[in-house]
Amino acid sequence: MRTRISGVFLAASVALAMVTGAASAGPLSRPVPAANKVDNASRQQPWNRTAKLLTSDYEYHEPTNQSKNQQYGIQVALSGDGSTLAVSDVWYYGGSEWPWYGSGAVYVYRRARDGWKLETKLEPPTARGYDFFGSDVALSMAGNVLVVGAQYEGYDAPSQDAGPGSAFVYKRRHGVWTEETMLRASRPQDSASFGRTVEISAAGDVVAVGAPYESIDSDGVTQSDAGAVYVFAKQAGAWSEQEALTAPAPQSNDWFGWGLRLSEDGRALGVLAAEQNPDTEDFDLGGWPNRANTVYLFHKHDDGSWNLAAELEGSASEPHFGGTAYEPEGQTEGFDLSADGRALAIGSPFAAASDGSTGVIRMYRRPAHQWLPTRTVLRPNLPERRSFGTRVTLSAHGKSLVAFADQDDGAYGIPYVVAFDQTQNKWRQTAVFESPATVPVSTGFANSLALSWSGRYFSLGARTYATETTTWGAVLNYQRKPAR
Repeated sequence: MRTRISGVFLAASVALAMVTGAASAGPLSRPVPAANKVDNASRQQPWNRTAKLLTSDYEYHEPTNQSKNQQYGIQVALSGDGSTLAVSDVWYYGGSEWPWYGSGAVYVYRRARDGWKLETKLEPPTARGYDFFGSDVALSMAGNVLVVGAQYEGYDAPSQDAGPGSAFVYKRRHGVWTEETMLRASRPQDSASFGRTVEISAAGDVVAVGAPYESIDSDGVTQSDAGAVYVFAKQAGAWSEQEALTAPAPQSNDWFGWGLRLSEDGRALGVLAAEQNPDTEDFDLGGWPNRANTVYLFHKHDDGSWNLAAELEGSASEPHFGGTAYEPEGQTEGFDLSADGRALAIGSPFAAASDGSTGVIRMYRRPAHQWLPTRTVLRPNLPERRSFGTRVTLSAHGKSLVAFADQDDGAYGIPYVVAFDQTQNKWRQTAVFESPATVPVSTGFANSLALSWSGRYFSLGARTYATETTTWGAVLNYQRKPAR
């Protein structure tokens, strides 16, 4: 059975959840008002007071020996156990051919007693400008398998034209990372952006790769930029394409695959399509600033096939449902699945909330084969809030969640991240993570989010974070305080 649900209907039919709770105060986490404090025993432990910061060394390279636009932290991924962290910088220059930058790099860290230790720095095997190696990254449960998207890889230098894209799978053995395979689409197309989004199962044996700009033939008509998602599986030690998924009725500019979420068991897949809406097309400025968006849910059957189970839709009053189509770099997913693929959180960042601000997150459940909305709708207990739910990440058990929002402060806003925990069947706001300096959203603070399985560890990327010596990005790492 397939479920089709409109966000407009849900907005009028579900109740807002209580979001009370307490959080630890500090330079980078702000407490919830004291009136909302609850007994620690009834909820998750509070977050630490300070964040552990990671930055990359800025590098000058021949032949230019000049400043380059590195943006460390564009994408981040945490292993399920929280022991391994992958950080990408698609603008990294690694000695690639003309035009000398944008080949990309991914930094892999291991958690140690005294902090994170760099284990390796990965670069594309044949680095060229504009490969965008690190367009997205994903780690398995134990952190021993890593998939890296490179959405423009595959063209012949020195051309600046975009290649078809690829995804690289790496395996860690005894602390050494080696390339296991390179994945390509079975119907490769230049500029399809295969690798713009990647996901991996907990066991590291299922990989999903989005190609949001792939042209699709539908009833003999070419639908440009309709998009596709490829699912690969590892069997008997070899990787092979399992299925190529498209929207049920592909249309040009749908961008199906712009965002992806794979359940940890590898049997449920959420796909964001930033679908065009002719009624909201801006003919003066171009594009669709008020795209409604659709989140498609697919389930894997025992025979290995994938079937569409639900279409959850935005509306004219709830554009960018499930994430934004206008985040050129960084995480685009405003939705996430639990480990078993039976709980789903979807942000609607421009939906009107009951407190007069914008942005809510709705929770869905799949008790059997059908996706159903719950009565839970999350919104932060914070003034001057907007765009809540632009980016969302959920813990494995579906009971901890962090999401991006920004404070209404001029044209660009001030970014922050809000954490929630569910205890005794109630969701409570437990922390607010802010930039230590007053910076606008355009700086990229929290442009990517990652949460461990248990919800104990949390990392956020800030691609233009400034320190005393650099403005080339950082990753801020948080963890829960130990239980007493």
